[in-house]
Amino acid sequence: MLSQNFVVNGGVKMPIGFRFHPTDEELVVHYLKRKALCLPLPASVIPEFDVFQTDPWSMPGDMKESKYFFSTRRDSYINNKCKRAAGSGYWKPIGKEKPILASGTNQVVGMRRALIFCQRKCSNGTQTRWLLHQYSLVDSVPTFDSTQISRSEMCGPDWLVFRVFQRKRSRRGKKHEVVSHKSETISAMNMPSCIDFTVEDSSVFGPPPQPTSPSSTEITEVSSHGLDQEESSAFITSYYSNV
Repeated sequence: MLSQNFVVNGGVKMPIGFRFHPTDEELVVHYLKRKALCLPLPASVIPEFDVFQTDPWSMPGDMKESKYFFSTRRDSYINNKCKRAAGSGYWKPIGKEKPILASGTNQVVGMRRALIFCQRKCSNGTQTRWLLHQYSLVDSVPTFDSTQISRSEMCGPDWLVFRVFQRKRSRRGKKHEVVSHKSETISAMNMPSCIDFTVEDSSVFGPPPQPTSPSSTEITEVSSHGLDQEESSAFITSYYSNV
């Protein structure tokens, strides 16, 4: 039985009501591993595309959804700490490379590397909310008949799979602004219409308002996009060091 093809014009076009949201393990075991072993995929839903040839917002696919792409490994991928030029900027690694464990056995089936996209608007680069997860197989890969095979023995090139997505801003900052504005309105309504400015006691005015942080609206969600605590901390630290 042939798998359905959901790749249209280089991007993914799913039927109405369907979403492609695989776990890390599913992405590595059922897609990347089968791709590397030249086996049929569960569905033709991941196109082949070089994510380092353009900006993330120019890649094929829906801007509101995570984008998945297959690409072969380059020599520049060997050093995971290096920045990787792409489009108008570069992808900068954040956090440490994470092992992907098989459920039930805790066997390491792959590795995941997180990167953040930076634009070259200044010498240090301006970080964006675009993130990339790079998935790779381990050196020794168990086949589906339980035998071991090295990456050099595989039938095709050394494949990687990428997930490109945009971190959403949290609504906590906006909610804080609404509450703050409401409290200021209530305080203004309770303030006397006529104030004697000769009175030295400043209790009429109450304590001075505390300035709100201008970056409160820039707080981003962590759990909804599959980042672990270390990657999220690295993202936030790296982001605010450039603000």
